[in-house]
Amino acid sequence: MNQAVTPPKQRGRLSAIAGTDLAGSVPTFPGLPGERLAESLPIVDLRAKRLLFNRLRAPGQVHIYSAECVAGERLRVQMYVPVLPLGGAVVPAFAIVAQSLPYSADVRRLPIDLPAGFSAVVAPPPSDLVHPVEDILTRVRYYPGPVIDTRTLVGGRCYVIVWSPNNHVGKYVLQVGQRWPTRVGYWLRLPSIWWQIRGWFGHSRAAALYAAGGALAAAATAALVVRRVLRAARAD
Repeated sequence: MNQAVTPPKQRGRLSAIAGTDLAGSVPTFPGLPGERLAESLPIVDLRAKRLLFNRLRAPGQVHIYSAECVAGERLRVQMYVPVLPLGGAVVPAFAIVAQSLPYSADVRRLPIDLPAGFSAVVAPPPSDLVHPVEDILTRVRYYPGPVIDTRTLVGGRCYVIVWSPNNHVGKYVLQVGQRWPTRVGYWLRLPSIWWQIRGWFGHSRAAALYAAGGALAAAATAALVVRRVLRAARAD
């Protein structure tokens, strides 16, 4: 597990469990990451489950995210390709870059040069996308992509690099981390999370408005019935 790069077809259970794996991931809609390590976009950490929703906007663009890592810390990253109603998704490559990874591969495929002492594990774009999975909360669908699961040998800055070797543009989703959120605030945010993700995908959010309207109507009807019952009881 310490230095695995797992394409979708090599995980027989991936399609069955990936929809559940998406649960508990805090959504993040970051700005434009830099294209150099020194200009990377910081994220909180690579331990907590998080979904990064972003877009490669120009051919050849490179997105680099970074976080402070602890020696021996597990680094798990998976690429997801969103199933968008009007298209516009991209199937990018991605890589984890850190100092002294236990395993380094395909470094020459990186779109940047690595400083001395750094190594990388690269996950190229999958050749086939099969069996999209559905998120149990938002009901949006994704094609599960490759997984990189490794650990750092020393502490320091770790990086996640996203790019398209074919210079394609479009939206992508990156999942980092493996720890479920423990704060109550996350669970209270579930309606907001539903709203944000559905909007990013371009799906209708009318169902939520209908549901809210129905709930208000039901509450108003119940209140009216209670009032009538109370009035009848007083009259008696």
